[in-house]
Amino acid sequence: MKHIEIELRYHILNTQQLVPFLAPFEKLRRKHDIDIYLDTPQGILYQRGIFIRIRNGKKLDIKFNRACLDNPALAIQDHCEEYSFALPLVSHDLPKINDLLTSLNLKPIAMADLALLKSMNNLDTHYTVDKIRTSYKHNSFTLCVDEVANLGTYLEIELMASTLDNLDSIKNQMQQLLLGLDLAPLKTGYGTLLLRKKDFAHYLLGRFILEEDRV
Repeated sequence: MKHIEIELRYHILNTQQLVPFLAPFEKLRRKHDIDIYLDTPQGILYQRGIFIRIRNGKKLDIKFNRACLDNPALAIQDHCEEYSFALPLVSHDLPKINDLLTSLNLKPIAMADLALLKSMNNLDTHYTVDKIRTSYKHNSFTLCVDEVANLGTYLEIELMASTLDNLDSIKNQMQQLLLGLDLAPLKTGYGTLLLRKKDFAHYLLGRFILEEDRV
């Protein structure tokens, strides 16, 4: 399934503001997610801005920004394509999975098997994001408060769209909704924050290779 995820992310600097801010919104759910991100030992997917993750052992997600793949010199984007497949993988999804793998310069698989996908592309656990997410609904927007193990508390506001029409208008509406909160814009993902904190040498290697590719 394809979606375009438009999102803004922030580090929450004053968590006491959250209760009154979120009170008028519809609370959707509170859940514990464990996301295992796959990559090569060299972190090649991370360097290319491709994220392949296993969520709670039940779903395989593939996320990337196609414009950044075509032009690595682009700044980090606030939208991406996202494709999701139930686990265990099924043969019905195999053509779409292989189309994605091929378009990302990864090796396709002969059977709908996650272990085979990992083996063919030399993928293993790169890092794990362990978070408790509480989500809320406000009009067409979903707001998520993430309590991320070993990192802190963060806020995401997102809209799942089928096109990028009115992107600037959507982002402006998001920013207006959050006015008054003490937030720091987050221009990277939790994985990068974890790599900086736990495996700084690996993080620097990935950034160095990426910058070399952009020259």
